[in-house]
Amino acid sequence: MPDGTNKGIVDTRDALELARNMRMDLIEVAPNADPPVCRIMDYGRFIYERDKKERAAKKSQKTIEVKGVQLRPKTTDHHLAFKIRAARRFLEAGNKVKLNLRFRGREVAHQHVALKLIDRFVQELSDIGLVEVMPSMEGKAMIAVIAPTPATLAAAHSKATQQRIEAERAADRAAGYNEEEEEIEEAEDAELEEDEEAGDREVELVGVEQTKPLTKEQEAEMRRRQNREKLAQKRANEQFGLP
Repeated sequence: MPDGTNKGIVDTRDALELARNMRMDLIEVAPNADPPVCRIMDYGRFIYERDKKERAAKKSQKTIEVKGVQLRPKTTDHHLAFKIRAARRFLEAGNKVKLNLRFRGREVAHQHVALKLIDRFVQELSDIGLVEVMPSMEGKAMIAVIAPTPATLAAAHSKATQQRIEAERAADRAAGYNEEEEEIEEAEDAELEEDEEAGDREVELVGVEQTKPLTKEQEAEMRRRQNREKLAQKRANEQFGLP
């Protein structure tokens, strides 16, 4: 019955008539039982309520992303403060933070400096994040991953948290720091490392009859433009739900 009461064993015809008189549906919920178990209910409303709960649960779910923060052994305290604030925003939004401290040339000999820098970063975020991947070398970079604490993750969806994140992001932009440039910088550094390992390469210019090598400045500008286009395309795909 709709109120949960049990009518006991009832003839199928009588059960159908009872459901019809109540303007409801007779739904078989345990066909393998002996006798089969049925329930009188508003099946259309049941489907609507179930779909509504599923949509609400899906809306509250958030895919945890890994946001990159780029560092160098010579990162100044001024720029480090901006990067720490950006990392805090990433964690408060429920995302993980990947610290990528890249070495160039002989800088790799000073890994102790990099460890101190990452340790400072971790200490500044210790109230909202936990180290998930300890600092380690990957190629010419030292990598560490920080994940939000359970309490930080639980508060990530609140309106107050989102408003504070947006306000802090706007303040940093006004001060000249744009956290979105981190993704471009990461791509540029990765490509620069590949170039250093492969040596100088000649790039064919489209529309030029004779192949001419680009200067390092031209190659860097081309990479920046391509990375910006890739990032713009990525964000457009995310906005419209495209793969």
